[in-house]
Amino acid sequence: MAVDGILLSAIKNELENNILDARIDKIYQPENSFLTFQVRRPGEDLKLLTSIHPERSRVHLTEQNFSNPAHPPDFCMVLRKYLTHGHIQQIKQPGFERILIMDIKNNNKIYRLVLEIMGRYSNIILKDDSNKVLDAMKRISGSKTSHRELYPGVQYQAPPGQDKLNPLTVTKSDFFAKIPSDFKKYCFRAVLYNFRGIGPYSAKEIIHRAGVDFEQAYSELNDEQKEKIWSSFNQIVKKIKKADFSPAAGINEKDRIEYISAFPLTCMDVKETVKFASTQELFAYYYQKEVIQKKYNKKYDRLKSVVKKYLSKNKKQQKKQYKRYQESKNADQYKKKGELIKANIHQLKKGMEHAELINYYDSENSSVEISLKPDLTPAENAQYFFKKYNKTKKSKKYIKRELGKLKHEEKYLQQVKLNINQAENMADLSEIEEELKDEGYIEKNKQVNPQKRKAQKKLPPHKFRSTEGYDILVGRNNRQNDRLTKKIASNQDLWLHTKKIAGSHVIIRNHTGKEIPENTIIEAAVLAAYHSDARMSQNVPIDYTEVKNVNKPKGAKPGLVYYDEYQTIYVDPDEQLVEELKTE
Repeated sequence: MAVDGILLSAIKNELENNILDARIDKIYQPENSFLTFQVRRPGEDLKLLTSIHPERSRVHLTEQNFSNPAHPPDFCMVLRKYLTHGHIQQIKQPGFERILIMDIKNNNKIYRLVLEIMGRYSNIILKDDSNKVLDAMKRISGSKTSHRELYPGVQYQAPPGQDKLNPLTVTKSDFFAKIPSDFKKYCFRAVLYNFRGIGPYSAKEIIHRAGVDFEQAYSELNDEQKEKIWSSFNQIVKKIKKADFSPAAGINEKDRIEYISAFPLTCMDVKETVKFASTQELFAYYYQKEVIQKKYNKKYDRLKSVVKKYLSKNKKQQKKQYKRYQESKNADQYKKKGELIKANIHQLKKGMEHAELINYYDSENSSVEISLKPDLTPAENAQYFFKKYNKTKKSKKYIKRELGKLKHEEKYLQQVKLNINQAENMADLSEIEEELKDEGYIEKNKQVNPQKRKAQKKLPPHKFRSTEGYDILVGRNNRQNDRLTKKIASNQDLWLHTKKIAGSHVIIRNHTGKEIPENTIIEAAVLAAYHSDARMSQNVPIDYTEVKNVNKPKGAKPGLVYYDEYQTIYVDPDEQLVEELKTE
């Protein structure tokens, strides 16, 4: 997403209408790449966001809330020092560049906040009225670039200029004089390369509105076509001067944002054009649809990958241990072989690779062939089999225990997989991520204070109310399932869960102390089926019992319990009923 000079002009116009003469009350830097300013004007509090993220550089008003660090970065502290309680007096867009300059008066001094909204070259600079840089979000020293330096104490230099004209001051003669008649590239590039602040999409739109193919070479156009391009260019400029903007986003066939612009773009082949009353609404839509969804997808894919990796590892270990267990069941055969070698030791000698001996354990005294180790004596061969018998017999208990642990872990990971699949938002995924960190499946960030992690607000369970007025709670993840069943629920509440299927813990709160109605149990069972791996199935078995009958084994992973004295009911998941019962 790129903000060109036209969209920035629309943003400037909106800021002038909303925050001129407003007082800056608070300044925050939630992340390294962006700042928020809380500003106050009579009867209204507003929030300004400006970002220098290489893919999402922008400036606009916002209603979104952000988590702020306990210790503000140095640049944020500098801004607070000079700008807090200052009043925004003027907002300029010099030369129609992708730059906004805000004049802020504080303590009878003028400070200028320079917002360079230029993609990966974006920056935010604070300077005084003598043009001296007080600080920059991205400091630039001479060793990094030969173009300019940006650090405290130097004179501010604007980004290197391009040999382009300001479209707001261009005359017809200027327009045609600037574009070489033999310009052989696409005609939209003739506009893009010669006039400031006009991005690729805007340049294509100007050509398209002129009724010309924007991929036709400019040198191939006739005079009539060139006149139409000038007329289209001039019409757009008039709209900019009048602040006649209509912010819009184009949605493609994949339901992704194809473009954002100060005007709807008729040159773009999109499924839908969404129009907005303000750039604030445009960016709120973009952030929600693209940025948050992109972050969500990235975390979702990463968590799924982690669980998939450990499930694969678990199944390989189970297969290996099961093979060892099958071998351990033959432990008595090793003992018999050792006994038979001892009984026939006078017939054997070192160097033999196998021996056919009478099997005294067989009622018919049939012969049995035993493989021997030729480098061992007969007595040593007998001891080899006795040792193998003892080792295999002892390992049998260990292998059974290990298999139990692996099956326990597999059940846990399948539940985590379900929780990821049914996560509704970023907060759900973040709680699952923290759980996987605590369980050792994801490495913890050593730079994050453990106390801060513990202090993070826990999500509430999903809340529903039965048609008969009973509150029903559904866990979002394994740790919440534990909290719900063992800390929130009381002994007289009813606990429900899919039988032998990964799913959420469901609690019916028994506020009456009486027997819970059958219909409420059925509705809760439908919720349990819906919040499980059987969401797309029918006739799903749901076990239910009083909470007092649900116990958690010592050392068990989150969400895993055992229960007794239960009953089973069969229901079909019903999304419509789920929506009807939802309270928040």
